[in-house]
Amino acid sequence: MKLIPKRFVVNEKKITEAALFNRAKTDKFFYDGKIVNYGDMGGNNDHDFMEESKNLMKELQSDGFLNKPLNIPDGEGGWEVKDLELVGRPCLTYTTVPNHYFDDQEMSRSIFITPRMDNQNIFNKRNSALEFKHGKSYKILKHYEKEAELVPYMLLHLKEVFENIVIINPYVYFVINFLKDAAFYKRDFDKFNGILKTITALNYYNHEVYEVDGKKVILTNIADVQEFMSLLKPYKESISANLSPKAVEVLNDIRNNIEDWRMKKDREVLDMGITTNEYFSLQNLGLSKASVRKYMYELADKEFIQVTTRSGRANVYDLAKSEVASINYDLKHIDDSIYQNICYEIGEWVIDIMKEDKFVEGLSIMNFDEEVKKPTWISKKR
Repeated sequence: MKLIPKRFVVNEKKITEAALFNRAKTDKFFYDGKIVNYGDMGGNNDHDFMEESKNLMKELQSDGFLNKPLNIPDGEGGWEVKDLELVGRPCLTYTTVPNHYFDDQEMSRSIFITPRMDNQNIFNKRNSALEFKHGKSYKILKHYEKEAELVPYMLLHLKEVFENIVIINPYVYFVINFLKDAAFYKRDFDKFNGILKTITALNYYNHEVYEVDGKKVILTNIADVQEFMSLLKPYKESISANLSPKAVEVLNDIRNNIEDWRMKKDREVLDMGITTNEYFSLQNLGLSKASVRKYMYELADKEFIQVTTRSGRANVYDLAKSEVASINYDLKHIDDSIYQNICYEIGEWVIDIMKEDKFVEGLSIMNFDEEVKKPTWISKKR
């Protein structure tokens, strides 16, 4: 939140329906274009209390407006009905606990922050380094905290720049392919295409500005697409295969560790796979036994793991070969129909630019700039 200009963030805590609509009395666009932060929603009581407000926020996100009739005195001893109206499209965010069940509609419209439970080693290493308040790592942290104070001003500048510039994404088919197997692709398209265009905006000074029918335009390029795909790589299976994010974490935990677990001499792990109870005792995610059962069942249902045998009354699971197909970046094999559509819609000049576009080997949004001093807890390979 510190990276975002304060004028675009609305912090709400324990807000009721009445309080939400009170905003409309002074400004019906109060929530438009804002990140609405509900803060820490750690327990079920928080979610129960905010259920009505969350549902209203979902309606506002979907429809762009909310109405509520209100009886007010007419000044002559009677009453008149006045509509309170909220207009705009906000983004809802809040923090919650691991294993929280997210509503599908919320997931497609909003952004949530859930603490990781699989990074204990790096968490401890970071805290150990920062304990030395005037040590090297602490000084690096404070340096970049100070540098980060400039980011909101950079965003305000970009917002001003893009008041007169339109972003066109000629690689929109990458987003379409990424979402083609998603259950909520219609809801998700604008969200993920918007993320890609945001990356284009942040890379604005690496793009040429063109003029189309008197309007200034910049084009998303393949480097933007690469950064977009690298950003979403950890969530590819969650999005494309309709798996919950935690189920994907379980899947990757098994993929990354099952061979080591099989080699352990201090416990008996079946060669044919692993039971739910065995995974619960070996996992690195801090999940409850009930959560482990839920996510293992989900992975089996989507055929990412399969039952190979039984151990007593328990199923033994092993990895299946099912994986979401990766998306090919090879620009030499773009379907001719895509070029034809682009040529028809906007002109051959875009195709000429795309054919000059270069795939940058190894480009990832996770890469550090060579001039950035890396903290001791970050691998030198990143």
